[in-house]
Amino acid sequence: MGRRSVKPVIIADKVATQQDVGIAARLLAAYQAASQSASQSQPEPGRNDVWTMITARQQHFSSLLELGNPNELATYLCNVSRHDASVGITQGDQEFHRILSRRSYRKYLAQMANDKLVSLAEAIGALPVENPEQGSFGRNVRRKPSELVELIAACVGTDIAPPDIDGGLLKIEAGGGFFGERDANAIYTAHLLRQTACRLGASHICEIGGGSGRVAYWSRRFGLTSYTLIDLPHVNVVQGYYALKSLHSDEVSLYGEHSAETLDGRLRILPAHVIKEVCDPDFDLFLNQDSFPEMSTATVIEYLEWIKRSGGSLMSINHESKPPYGDGLAHVSVPELIKDLGGFESTYRFPYWLRRGYVVELQRVTP
Repeated sequence: MGRRSVKPVIIADKVATQQDVGIAARLLAAYQAASQSASQSQPEPGRNDVWTMITARQQHFSSLLELGNPNELATYLCNVSRHDASVGITQGDQEFHRILSRRSYRKYLAQMANDKLVSLAEAIGALPVENPEQGSFGRNVRRKPSELVELIAACVGTDIAPPDIDGGLLKIEAGGGFFGERDANAIYTAHLLRQTACRLGASHICEIGGGSGRVAYWSRRFGLTSYTLIDLPHVNVVQGYYALKSLHSDEVSLYGEHSAETLDGRLRILPAHVIKEVCDPDFDLFLNQDSFPEMSTATVIEYLEWIKRSGGSLMSINHESKPPYGDGLAHVSVPELIKDLGGFESTYRFPYWLRRGYVVELQRVTP
């Protein structure tokens, strides 16, 4: 029994509206405030990591941020997945051109997005996990995508159609919405985060390195309203656009708009150097997904020390294979660093259902 064939869809380009221009102006103000504040804070030691390399590939995006024209930035952000700002986040310009030029690659990505929906349904218990040793096997991958979406939505208790704001991104159509692999990942991670927060009685969440902001969006949809996202200032712009397009504008707080120390139920999007401004973080639960391994060892240690001062817990969803990159550099192993640093205790550890080779581990700060 083979897989169900699914059709790839490249989301049609979006046209910037006056609302988009207003959002871009707000994002530019926050970016400029963050850049000025970063230049005045304690200088960061020479950073040489994966994101140093990625940032070097985002020159067009950097030039738009420096230009400061909200009209041009709005047009760019409407279809960010076809541009260089989304390198390392969702798709990127080179990936977009590869998708356009290779039909077989489009089919492969569509199939992967469908497989993620199947894995998500199995992970949360919306579908039984098949056993290759006993009983039937291969039926789940034959389910219609719309049926998968319906089962998942019933299990998590809310509609899971992603916001229709991903111009230029390859997805598949299912259940009245368009889904990519990162949508499925974000829904699953937010589901895990909600379960963990309930188990710990945690109410103030901080995500370090948040990609496009999808996990933050779904976490709010799942009831985790006191949520802070910390990342590089230019990545904050991408995250801020996603948040401001998918949530009410009053639900989102950008850098410089409110006190960095105020936990007021908004989704706060802040630059990484705030950890130097907020010495004693008031968070119960931290999330890092597919991010710490891409940072330098010194940067990860700085974050871990910051987390330790909170007395909370860290949910890490990362790979541990330490692949090499650049000039003799290698990705960081979070468990190895935590073991060397001390002050944490592993509470649970299991494979991440939707990505082979990724591990979910909850590390609690020890007294």
